[in-house]
Amino acid sequence: MKRIIRKIVRELQLLLLLGILFVFAMFQGGFVSWFLFYSMLPIILYMLFIPFYPIHNWKIDRTLSDRYLETGSEIEVTITIKRKSRFPIFYLVLEELLPETLQFQDIGKKKYQYLSDQPSFNRKRYVKKVIYPGFQKEFAISYRIEHLPRGNHQLSDISLKMGDPFGFVECNHRFYAAKEFFVYPAIQDLKWKQQSLSLEEGSTSSHIHDEKLTNVVSGVREYIPGDRFSWIDWKTTARKNTVMTKEFEQEKDSSIVVILDVGGLQHSQRLVFEAVVEWTASVLQSLRKKDQSISFYTFGKSERFFSNQQLQFQFPAVQNYLSTVKQEHVSLAERITIPMKELSRGSVILFVIHQLDELLVERLSNWKKQDYTLVVCYVIPEKQLDDKEEQYIRALRLKSISVQTVTEKQLMQEQWEVQASR
Repeated sequence: MKRIIRKIVRELQLLLLLGILFVFAMFQGGFVSWFLFYSMLPIILYMLFIPFYPIHNWKIDRTLSDRYLETGSEIEVTITIKRKSRFPIFYLVLEELLPETLQFQDIGKKKYQYLSDQPSFNRKRYVKKVIYPGFQKEFAISYRIEHLPRGNHQLSDISLKMGDPFGFVECNHRFYAAKEFFVYPAIQDLKWKQQSLSLEEGSTSSHIHDEKLTNVVSGVREYIPGDRFSWIDWKTTARKNTVMTKEFEQEKDSSIVVILDVGGLQHSQRLVFEAVVEWTASVLQSLRKKDQSISFYTFGKSERFFSNQQLQFQFPAVQNYLSTVKQEHVSLAERITIPMKELSRGSVILFVIHQLDELLVERLSNWKKQDYTLVVCYVIPEKQLDDKEEQYIRALRLKSISVQTVTEKQLMQEQWEVQASR
């Protein structure tokens, strides 16, 4: 209602101005007065029409340079505007308030040097562009959003405003042009270093450093590009007249379960949680590339599970989940009261956590009694690694639970490494 009243007042003011100029020309006479009237007449008529211009009939389309990106990257948004007439437009202002999910900037791995300084990457983002379409019937406006944070981001409303050269009158309308895009957690180069997994025969210890054990031959198969030269079975190759390679039996206890802590009862630290998610994504990607038998759990308000088959053949679904997972007001210790029966004895269980307390130490100790190999990656800012935290870590190690503290120092390294050993 106020907008309508404001428009009417502006129109009356313009009509009054036009009337004053006409009266002045009539009474004053002469070339100057009539020249002033006729030169201002088209401008005032143009200004009178602007508030009633049917801008709502425009067709707006939004296109994105990509729909699936990694954290820290950038996206280009192009808004195409189509209209039927060539009515002159002196200027057009585009405004867009970006969603709350984009009010954070991610500068990649460098952000982890400020792991304990949370507010430094909060950023109020908005878009405001001015263009001069003139008589064009179709035109486009582009802008970029840099340092994208992890998440599922929805771009929706666009506000367009046009006006006269003097800024006296204007016409605006809000358009709905929804588009969404996903920003996946960045996957870092990661090595998995595990000690003493048992083999099919005997119980001797060995080190697995980023590759599967290959000392128990179970059969032969045709050569696949990427197989090692030393795996070729020359006798079978000569007999069948085609290159054959040996197949090796995997370790019987080599299944790995990754459990992500999505709780946040004590404190909400966005950078720490981002590090936890990226560490988890990097571990999953590293293991699946080596055809390792893995599964993935999260224990929040509801349990989420991804099987080995999903991780191997439907990894984008896992990435979609990791792009949207948020901290929940739950405690991991309360969700893992008893070990899961479906996990086979001897499985390697990797917990990626960002908070540790006495109850969680107790729960993990109970899991260790079930003959699991437990590995804990504890993401924590170095400033918070005090005597109390060290006490919890020592308590876990006394129970033969491997604990790796992941601080700014480890996160800033060129290559990450999981050290699954005491």
